Amino acid sequence: MIRRRVSLILPIRKARKTGMKKFDYKIQVDKDIYNYRGKVDSFYNLSHQLSDLFYLINKFRIKIPKILIIGTGDNLLKIILNEKYGFGAQSLDIDPCLKPDYVGSVDDLGTVLKQKYDIIVCAHVLEHLPFDYFNKSLNQIRKFSNYSLIYLPKAQLQFFTEIGILPLWKKRFKISLPLFFKKHKFDGEHYWEIGTKGYAVTIIMNFIKGHFYILKDYNSPYWLYSYNFILKSKKN
Repeated sequence: MIRRRVSLILPIRKARKTGMKKFDYKIQVDKDIYNYRGKVDSFYNLSHQLSDLFYLINKFRIKIPKILIIGTGDNLLKIILNEKYGFGAQSLDIDPCLKPDYVGSVDDLGTVLKQKYDIIVCAHVLEHLPFDYFNKSLNQIRKFSNYSLIYLPKAQLQFFTEIGILPLWKKRFKISLPLFFKKHKFDGEHYWEIGTKGYAVTIIMNFIKGHFYILKDYNSPYWLYSYNFILKSKKN
């Protein structure tokens, strides 16, 4: 399975009283990884982002939404929003090679952003930082958005089967089991994933609820690896 990955450079941090360790700048994903437009999982991820964006735009009657995309990726979402819909969406990424509008990290948005956005899209980004930065990153997204889309990876065993009487009727079944017994090990990109030991969906939700109201949450039916949240920011 090909993952839609987001390029990140991890910042050097001084150890805090909480015991956070400092770590060096490292580009996790080369920019050339994004030269795969047309891949199925990329299409599903993009289609969900567009669908969820317009759910928020229509539900809350946002006429000309100010949108920030955290994690430039292949840039398709920004291109579609700007060239097809004329929204003027902006992007932020830690890797200047991807040519984002802002170069910065999701856990420290205040150093580069000067305005608040109607919607922030942060798809498959937060898992690229150690979990110690998760709560801080959520708080930063909340401060600079009214609504947010946050997509995270969900590790699970997946089984598919089909039954039917062709060509009259066919039914496809999906079974997924979380890997709660498996401890996730840093693979060069992901520090953690939902569904692995210590990162149950309920634990992740509790962190999210500290900063947002969860309007919707769902496991992508066509790309089970992605668990998606549609959020409304809580006030200070």
